[in-house]
Amino acid sequence: MDRNLVAFLAVARSGTLTDAADTLGLTQPTLTKRIARLEAGLGVRLFERGRRGSALTEAGRVFLCRAERIEAEYRQCLEEVKAISAAGFSSMRIGAGPLFHLTCVASLFDHLRAKFPDLKLELVTQTYNNSGQLLLEGDIDVYLGIIPAEQIDDSVFVRYLTTVEHGLILRSDNPIARQKTIDPSELSDYTWVSFSMDPVTERAFLEFTVPKGSNDSLIDIRTTSFVAGLQLVQTGKFVMSAPLQLARVVEKEDLVIRPSRAGMPKRSAGLHLRKSALHYAAVKSVLGFFDDISPSYFDC
Repeated sequence: MDRNLVAFLAVARSGTLTDAADTLGLTQPTLTKRIARLEAGLGVRLFERGRRGSALTEAGRVFLCRAERIEAEYRQCLEEVKAISAAGFSSMRIGAGPLFHLTCVASLFDHLRAKFPDLKLELVTQTYNNSGQLLLEGDIDVYLGIIPAEQIDDSVFVRYLTTVEHGLILRSDNPIARQKTIDPSELSDYTWVSFSMDPVTERAFLEFTVPKGSNDSLIDIRTTSFVAGLQLVQTGKFVMSAPLQLARVVEKEDLVIRPSRAGMPKRSAGLHLRKSALHYAAVKSVLGFFDDISPSYFDC
């Protein structure tokens, strides 16, 4: 991609010439010259320089929208060209929500390594609220889980694999856990733990546990570790939500998971990837892996 355009994007995203130069591995004078050449070619100033950094002008903001499109098209072009090679990737970054990384990712990685021994694999257990952006920007190659429709566009291929509904995790000796279903309002005195940012689930439980009109947050503790969340619940002072399909994982820790009495939103979850990568041999292998499993596979 044009190096002046790369320079512009780096400065626009970092807000300072110093940080952008460090990101690109350039000297600041070199970066400044590239921005100056771009502005001269366009006949407008793209940045206003001040003590606090470089802020986009109105023309710069317009140019940024187009530049990001060019960057995305360039990335997709590279992916399509690289598809003629063995796996299509030298490394593959797979993002996965809790249900998927606790059930099938290990088997998927084993499947991929058997076919592509030189392929490097990385698991990214990203949060719910930015997975679509990470996929579109090329920071992950495949996402397994839930991505809200508003976070993706028609450049993304989606295959739904299962339906997710959240329940509540408690210690098995908790009297409330003896009920087949739980009224979340009975847990208003507990400390709530979230191991992934999921606004849909949080809003649903918020209706039952926080008085209307209150600005209180439902979640007191956030963690990116499912195991740490389970350990907190084991103390008896905490409650956490998770997909009901993770019952076996939960029960191994002497905990139980129960449905909400009022029900929770049921959402489709599955495989997401950029359409431009569909020709990659490694991506075809991922699709083939999921061709061979049924929705019940995720009931771990």
